[in-house]
Amino acid sequence: MTVGVGPTRASIAQRVVSLWYFVVVIASLGLLAPLPFVHAAIRLRRPFVLLYVLIYGIASFGLIWLLATGETEGEVETAMALSWFFGTILLITVSCVHLALLRKKILYPQRTVWVESGMHCGLFSIDIAGFGQVGRSSDIFVQVRRMLFGLLANAFEASGISWNMCLKRDTGDGMIVVVPPHFPKFRLLLPLLSQLAAELAKYNVVTDPALRIRVRVAIHAGEVTLDEYGVTGRPKVLLARLLDSRVLRDALAEAPDESPVVVLVSDRFHEDVQDQGGPGLDTMSYRQVLVQEKETEVLAWLHVPTPVVRGLP
Repeated sequence: MTVGVGPTRASIAQRVVSLWYFVVVIASLGLLAPLPFVHAAIRLRRPFVLLYVLIYGIASFGLIWLLATGETEGEVETAMALSWFFGTILLITVSCVHLALLRKKILYPQRTVWVESGMHCGLFSIDIAGFGQVGRSSDIFVQVRRMLFGLLANAFEASGISWNMCLKRDTGDGMIVVVPPHFPKFRLLLPLLSQLAAELAKYNVVTDPALRIRVRVAIHAGEVTLDEYGVTGRPKVLLARLLDSRVLRDALAEAPDESPVVVLVSDRFHEDVQDQGGPGLDTMSYRQVLVQEKETEVLAWLHVPTPVVRGLP
């Protein structure tokens, strides 16, 4: 199963055939300019492009009117002919430039999620501590989720991971994020974690106590399996065990209030990513722990990020 569409490359044939936009506009002296815009609106699935059909249609009608007026009224024939001439050049130029931009969007659509079963992806899971505590209304749930997910998206982007290209699954009080394999996995650690911790710490200082956010984070990597319901497979199961582990819950309870994030990294991720080193990675701040949850008994690495923003080198 494939989710979304990935980076695409237009073939030479597609690029050549798409030049009919400009052939129609130039050959008709701009009078048939609306036709390519109708096609572009259909291909891009953006109805608002039809507005340009109306605009260019009015411009084409204006040119026809100028041409007809110049032929029937001799005293203004020269002025009308010049207006038609320069109007035609302007219409052809503007419409061709506009169509070139739309053609580029058709041939090279913006990259979105690209994840297939069997891909070795980074896995990031986050959960809000005490999300369902008594006294929190539905409005508070909405505000807390909106704030956290917004900060999380900013942290991913700051770490060089495109948020829009990640496969995301809402878990109610958190989220699972699958990172496509072409993003370096160490970026799930730096500066993502310190960025998230810093932004949450700043938010918690100024917000109402009922809206404060503290989170648990689990990080893993492995070959994902996708079905019609989303992500599944052993890597996801292990990720869930790490996130819900008593070790991680206790770590958050023991962490100082100014540290709103605690992280548990799988031993496999630590071996494959952290042990390889990377710009700015502080492996000494991670300590090894034993996770025993249900049928799972594995080693992992616990970390409490210092809420200080650090940029990429």
